[in-house]
Amino acid sequence: MSELAATPPPALRILAVWTRALDGVESVGRVNVARAVRDALAPLGQLSQARLRSVFETRHPLHLGRAVLALLHGALRLRPLPLQCAIFPGCEGGQAALREAGRHDVVYADGIRTLTWLRRVRREQPRLRIVLDLDDLMSRRYAEVLARKLPLSLGYLDRLVPRPLARLAASPMLARLVMGYEQFALRHAEIEALQLADRVVLLSTHEAGLLRRMAAGMAGLPRAAVQAIPPPAPAVLAARPALRAPWRAVFIGTDGLVQNRLSIDYLLDLWERERVTLPLVFYGRWKRARRPVPGTLSAGYAPDLATVYAPGSLLLCPAFLPGGIKTKVLEGFAHQVPVIGNATTFEGLTLSDYPLRFGAEATLLEFLADPGAQRDRMAEAVARGAEMMAAEHDLAQFRRRWADAMGASPETVSLPPRTAPPLPAEPAIRLVARTAPGWDR
Repeated sequence: MSELAATPPPALRILAVWTRALDGVESVGRVNVARAVRDALAPLGQLSQARLRSVFETRHPLHLGRAVLALLHGALRLRPLPLQCAIFPGCEGGQAALREAGRHDVVYADGIRTLTWLRRVRREQPRLRIVLDLDDLMSRRYAEVLARKLPLSLGYLDRLVPRPLARLAASPMLARLVMGYEQFALRHAEIEALQLADRVVLLSTHEAGLLRRMAAGMAGLPRAAVQAIPPPAPAVLAARPALRAPWRAVFIGTDGLVQNRLSIDYLLDLWERERVTLPLVFYGRWKRARRPVPGTLSAGYAPDLATVYAPGSLLLCPAFLPGGIKTKVLEGFAHQVPVIGNATTFEGLTLSDYPLRFGAEATLLEFLADPGAQRDRMAEAVARGAEMMAAEHDLAQFRRRWADAMGASPETVSLPPRTAPPLPAEPAIRLVARTAPGWDR
């Protein structure tokens, strides 16, 4: 082999900019995916990380003033800025990240909330490669929430927002005004992102197709290519849980998220109205007072998933808000339990003719009345889920897709897996890794 051929590829210098804490927090859907992305970036070269902090974290009057000015500036220029972008004005953590961006080959940005920071980066570094991870289309999510007249959900920001402001946002009239503005502004922001970034990544192939259609309607050619990178499969248990009685249905997820709240309320109504005898256990922290319904139990947060997916458990997760990929579905498949849902539950997944996708409530009730009579159907569902996970959610494939998105040399993909160290607690840049309502609608 020649000396030239033996030369290793140059280390890719990556700056990852986050808007949330990834360490020391509960393992939930988006956090788990973000950690997996971070671990996929670590082997590609030199990974530096920074975190933008919201005005609710810094509580600095100057930062709040910049957020208000950004909103007014957007309104005057007819470029509406989403509120969730305005509260990340890039003051805390963003200044250091901005200085460092030019010393890197590629920037990874965590979600649409980095928009104002990305504008500044693009102005100062017009040739820098930017990869924006949208996760899902937030404008679509808000449109669905509005159409269903659902309450405003602040997500992980809920614990940061001052209580008086949170109570004000809970007002139905004000919430609808805020969500209407946010949906309109997010659609503009997602289109703008196609001009700021070089690559825009979504979890779902379905939503990637929707964004490409949005790009086709733009006045000019978009700068960004749109790519779908489905999340990786969680670690699979060594042994498959037994498909045997006693049977029970389980649901996992906090009611602090509006999509979970819809599912929880639907299931409670179903058990109460139809007097379902199959035990139903809810896992996850509840913010609301528990509503007592015969045959149901709230078991709280379960740090040990082996408890959730014990033998005889059936993961029941009807979904009513489309968007992204439901990570709890992948988790159920990874633990090889039957996953029961509707069309929205499995959106974005390659599961045609899946045997436990129910389109009518009557057929669901028939199944829940006697799961033991459907053992063959459940075994087929478990097998189909395992096949899909191997084909589309393999960890090595996830790493290859992210290497492609970041523009890494193909040689780096063959490097051994590596877990990235935690994100620094302070906002400074730090080099953290070096290596080469109704069942179905």
